[in-house]
Amino acid sequence: MSRDSAGTKWDIGVLHGFRALMVLLVANFHIWQQSWLWQSVTLFGYKINFDYVTRSSYVFVDGMILLSGFLLFLPHARAMTEDTPVPAADTFYVNRLARIVPSYVAAVLLAMVCFALPQGSYRTPGALQLDLWSHLTFTHTFFRGPYQNTPLNGVLWTVVIEMQFYLLFPLLARIARRKPTLTMGVMAVLGWAYRLFVYYRVKDTSMWINQLPAFLDVYAIGMLGAVCYCHMRKAFGDPDSTQPVLIRIAGLCGFAAGIVLVLVILKAQSAAGVISYESLRLGQLRHRLPLALSLMCCMLGATLMPGVLRWLLSNRMMRFLSVISYNLYIWHQVLAVQFVRYWFPDTLHSDVNLQYACTALCYAAAIVVAMAFTYGLEQPCARWIRSGYDRLKQRMINS
Repeated sequence: MSRDSAGTKWDIGVLHGFRALMVLLVANFHIWQQSWLWQSVTLFGYKINFDYVTRSSYVFVDGMILLSGFLLFLPHARAMTEDTPVPAADTFYVNRLARIVPSYVAAVLLAMVCFALPQGSYRTPGALQLDLWSHLTFTHTFFRGPYQNTPLNGVLWTVVIEMQFYLLFPLLARIARRKPTLTMGVMAVLGWAYRLFVYYRVKDTSMWINQLPAFLDVYAIGMLGAVCYCHMRKAFGDPDSTQPVLIRIAGLCGFAAGIVLVLVILKAQSAAGVISYESLRLGQLRHRLPLALSLMCCMLGATLMPGVLRWLLSNRMMRFLSVISYNLYIWHQVLAVQFVRYWFPDTLHSDVNLQYACTALCYAAAIVVAMAFTYGLEQPCARWIRSGYDRLKQRMINS
């Protein structure tokens, strides 16, 4: 994640768990939308209903963006506290392209060839062309049809927002290193002001709640969290080393407080969603800032928790799920939709056994496909792109 002056990486183990869990929560929401499996369990005769969590788990996309802001700015936050080098802008862009583009382009093209075209999803050639090219240029969030009604893959808008932010990030990071309070403050105000305008002035918010400006304060909170983590690490040392008991208790309290706040927000968002889709979207506008703050409280608190609790978020399973999380996010929904369309009868939503089978199939297939694309496409392509750029750069230097 970030290298120290000796060249070793900072591995913030708990963040692997946060990434994995947030992707799984979003996936559970989308799979539940297809199966409608009742969201409750019975333990020792006591029924635990987490229906409100599932119904509003789409908000953890905000958490994924928050985590992105944290990790992107972490090397720059280290430079502010330890005077370590920061990635060059060209290296940053190449790394982001290598990480994001191969799996994304494959997902778009395969969805087009395997699903959209065979199913006759486009009424006109123009609609097909706009959908395809806006996706391949990371601009489909600007067009109502490709954004709201695409037959390709409904979750890819998040990748588009990330790519749009990547274009701005090297400049934002450079300014933030010099004037962190001003930069992050302006980002926060712009994000909040944008959502305030949409909330009170826009009648149909569907096109506006998930544009890049609506997430600027979420990115800013992530960047601020990276700065806070670096200061905490400088003050208390490596969280994986021995820490005073009071620090561990404080970390656990911060984590627990953040969890409680997140659950309160999820319950409020679920209640808003029951009223109408517009109420749901207005709830997202209201809750985005407190959710980001609550999740950041969880993340920073988790880094200081006792070792056993940190292990729950950083064990091998969590790390594995974190590695495949990008492709798991890309593929889970489109696979679930196709499974229900072709493999399950109309009685799915009234047959509990079919609902369990559908849910298990969707998870298993999404994980297997994510593994295939992560290890068979994403990682090899990333190595090829980086090594190719290094060779090209070296040739330019030599010439």
